[in-house]
Amino acid sequence: MDNWPIYNLTNLKMRILITGFVLFVIWCFISSWIYNDKLLPALKKPVTVQTMPEKQTNEADSLMKLKALMPGNLSIFFEFNGTKFKTDQQTDKSISEFKVWLDKYTGSVLAVTGNTDLVGTSEYNDALGMKRALVVCKYLEGKGINPSRIKPESKGENNPSADYLTEEGRAKNRRTEISIKMQ
Repeated sequence: MDNWPIYNLTNLKMRILITGFVLFVIWCFISSWIYNDKLLPALKKPVTVQTMPEKQTNEADSLMKLKALMPGNLSIFFEFNGTKFKTDQQTDKSISEFKVWLDKYTGSVLAVTGNTDLVGTSEYNDALGMKRALVVCKYLEGKGINPSRIKPESKGENNPSADYLTEEGRAKNRRTEISIKMQ
């Protein structure tokens, strides 16, 4: 009988261990059932994604498309200290594209910008740039473009497109640029 309390304590520990083990096994079966039969099928179901339709008249996209259709800038080159230029079929084709654009989009104008090389004073080059712009404006008017849709300006020597060190670079700077501006 002296061993009775020890036997009882050992028996109690075994019962607790066996009960804990049985409860653990039952918990494992239930959690496996929940995971395999409930959660996995829910995770494998196709998810429907609701997409919002894009607005067809996105203003930024419309402007980008409009700019993509716009005729590119046209450069007309001049001799040193001159205001005469030679035309060719490519120049006339570009001018007719400008005319078609202006007829279609009444909110646009042609910017005609005269440029010079660095030779001469700043005041002289500004005046020469304006003379070149005005000569091109007269030519555009002769091609049927309304004078109120042409805006001449001079940048003189302040807007180089090439270097001033070589003769080729200076020749590229003696130009008038025609571009479309939206108002």
